[in-house]
Amino acid sequence: MEDNSHRTCRKGAMNMKLKEIAAKANVSISTVSRVINNQGHFSAETRRKVMDAAKEYLKPGVSPAKIGERSYAIAVFVPEVHDFVDNDPASSADLSHLKEEFESRGHQFMVATHSRGIPTAGPAYRMLNDNKVDAAIVFDSYVDDRLVDELIARGIPYLVTNGRRYDRVQNVIDYDNRKGASEAIKYLHGLGHRSIGVIAGPDDHLVSRNRLDGCKDAWRELGLSWQERNVRAGAFDPAHGYQAAKDLIAQQSGITALFAFSDMMAFGAMKALSELKLKLPKDISLIGFDDLKLSAYTVPPLTTVRRFRYDISRLIVNMLTELITNRTIAEVNVSLKTELIERESCSSPSVVEP
Repeated sequence: MEDNSHRTCRKGAMNMKLKEIAAKANVSISTVSRVINNQGHFSAETRRKVMDAAKEYLKPGVSPAKIGERSYAIAVFVPEVHDFVDNDPASSADLSHLKEEFESRGHQFMVATHSRGIPTAGPAYRMLNDNKVDAAIVFDSYVDDRLVDELIARGIPYLVTNGRRYDRVQNVIDYDNRKGASEAIKYLHGLGHRSIGVIAGPDDHLVSRNRLDGCKDAWRELGLSWQERNVRAGAFDPAHGYQAAKDLIAQQSGITALFAFSDMMAFGAMKALSELKLKLPKDISLIGFDDLKLSAYTVPPLTTVRRFRYDISRLIVNMLTELITNRTIAEVNVSLKTELIERESCSSPSVVEP
């Protein structure tokens, strides 16, 4: 039988006195456990009593979330060539919220880069080989990623997010990027646009592939002819959005609308369109993806696809913990909704095609 003691007992169970805390706060032991792990719905007064009582049993520097539960080492694997902080603030925010949620519950949160081939010298492989991981999150997967297969082979609980496979069973909690993109295209079609340029993300990243597949779904459902020449793939950054917009307009294909796979790319496209003396939305319409806060303050305000970032972190933490501790769960497959936010960067084209 495989010895998993290094996973289930890492750092040991926090031998705190739940019974004493419950007695002091005049609540049940179950209430103490749920309050300090931020689960369930309790009044502010109950939470205050429990936390005040819990602090008396804590050593300096120990998180209240560690009381009565085990501490796990959670690895988040991200692509080796991706600057989340500067170029993709939406993904950076997702990682930040995940970190806060895991650490608030007393777990260790580690970020490591990986590549498709999982080279033995890479940080992800070394972390796995040294048995330093209790569970893993694969964030922003490659199209042909092998890391999930490696995690499964090693028996390490995992979740995939920010890009998913539709052709195989995997533990997934993600936004429905595919449907979000499809609805953006259908919205533009409803306004009368027929020649739509697509500013896509990297070809080899699943989240971009999911959104591209959503565009193709819409084209197919609407009976439109897919035009590969109207797609420009590149990094999720303003520089790509800027260059892609210029390239698409320069090819003289009659494009009347652009759909960018991130708000950051849409911001770059806005600069390009301004330099080309094209006015939004009079001359061309533009949609982004992510609904960054800045999107409501651009001129004009950007129509975009909203992802509910603040809901997903707690769900991921809860389900990953369940995968670690409860072997009755065989599969996790959760798709969170997106929502098209209509602002002023889109309108009907001056000439509506049939």
